[in-house]
Amino acid sequence: MATSVVKIFVKPGMEAAFETIIRQLVTSSNQAEPGIRFYQAFRGANQGEYWMLESFTDQDALKAHTTSDHFKAFRADLGACFDRPPEIQRLSDF
Repeated sequence: MATSVVKIFVKPGMEAAFETIIRQLVTSSNQAEPGIRFYQAFRGANQGEYWMLESFTDQDALKAHTTSDHFKAFRADLGACFDRPPEIQRLSDF
């Protein structure tokens, strides 16, 4: 299993654009990728703070996600919303 918690920092004034883009990415990923166990975005407690909870069946499914055409199509638009690079915390099951 490949699971991550991702903290995302969005530029002030870009929250609505980010939410539109991330909703589309979440929907398309969940529909197109059989290796997803859980993939969802959340608003954080602070302005401009968002979280992604991502879980894939294995590393191959994670790689398939990050190299998929729909992920690549959204990546530049999402990146334009970032205030700074996301913080990615990789988790392991036991």
